[in-house]
Amino acid sequence: MSTSSPSPWPGPGPAQAEAPRTEPPGAAPRPLPARGKRPLVIAVTGVALAAAAGFTARGLWPGGPHPPVTPAVTVATALVVRTDLSARQLVAGTLSYQGLFTVASESDGGIITWLPAQGDIVRRGQPLFAVDGQPVTLLYGPLPAWRPFVPGMSAGPDVRQLQRNLSALGFDPGPADGVYGFATELAVQRWQQASGETVTGTIPLGAVAFLPGPLRVTAIPEQPGAPVTPGASVVSGTSLTAGVQVWLPLGGPSVRRGDQVTVTMPDGITTVPGTVTAVGSVATVPGASGGPASGSQGSGASSGSSGSQAAAIPVTITIRAPIPAGLDQAPVQVSIIQRRADGVLAVPVTALLATVGGGYAVQAAGPHGRVIPVTTGLFDGASGLVAVTGAGLTPGLPVAVAQG
Repeated sequence: MSTSSPSPWPGPGPAQAEAPRTEPPGAAPRPLPARGKRPLVIAVTGVALAAAAGFTARGLWPGGPHPPVTPAVTVATALVVRTDLSARQLVAGTLSYQGLFTVASESDGGIITWLPAQGDIVRRGQPLFAVDGQPVTLLYGPLPAWRPFVPGMSAGPDVRQLQRNLSALGFDPGPADGVYGFATELAVQRWQQASGETVTGTIPLGAVAFLPGPLRVTAIPEQPGAPVTPGASVVSGTSLTAGVQVWLPLGGPSVRRGDQVTVTMPDGITTVPGTVTAVGSVATVPGASGGPASGSQGSGASSGSSGSQAAAIPVTITIRAPIPAGLDQAPVQVSIIQRRADGVLAVPVTALLATVGGGYAVQAAGPHGRVIPVTTGLFDGASGLVAVTGAGLTPGLPVAVAQG
């Protein structure tokens, strides 16, 4: 009996006679595996969409019996999902407290007799500083005080602002109607009595200062004992609202007020949500007048000076987290959404296969899973998912995913 070497083909070789087959009694003959060209699908190494996961090439046959294949990579499964995707861009930012406020004395002369310390937090009803022993009290409101509060004064928004503060401090002035009537005068008297001040029912100009909220003292230009100069700064500081300042280059990522972003804190691990609260309308050179300093501007500054930097749009972002101690002005990373795709079908980028004729496909999971040509869309780097469309794709369909 003659022997021949095994054929690489699943059926008889080109020069081989078919070997006798033994079938169980009454069993139908087993069909021979079909021959012909096999559509080759190659797993992608570094998909161009994401430069993401790599995997080794493997052969796949759509439908029908398969010859034994030893995969070159570990294969897992994932489900086709319907979800929202987004493409993001990272930009550098600076952690800081928002707003810069300066409080000046409106008194005509006098001596500064008390000042807060740098870093102090001054809240509603507390003194900002004192002149000739009389405190200048902080109240909340967007309007500055421009006249004394006295009975018989004309109604106005400044009176309404005062009434709201008296109510917040527990001294009911009645409705905040902007009229300095008897109820408001009585509320002022009760407030003065509780504060240990002379009870007059009136508030002279310069006795209160209105700011949008609490003041975090950052600078004290004067010292106790200094004479008061009307209009000169006595105390300045920031709000208690934590935020991030970023500078977006012209033609770079764009944002609008109200957009949601993600901020990676200075530790490089913690992330907090943020909201864009202000977008500049004029491009400014960072470090120039009106912009945050970008470094020393002394005689030795050259390439690091603001003159060598391109103009950019200032953007302010509010974050819903406190600034850790000692990290004011620390650098952070801001992730800005540039594009969105909502309600799309998506698969892990590692499920994509590059076809020989160009394009991409996914393989349904299972030993006889079919290969489904797909068209790719938006890639979400945060989730590792890519949008896909193709005939036969449905949410929940398991597909093969290359690993390793």
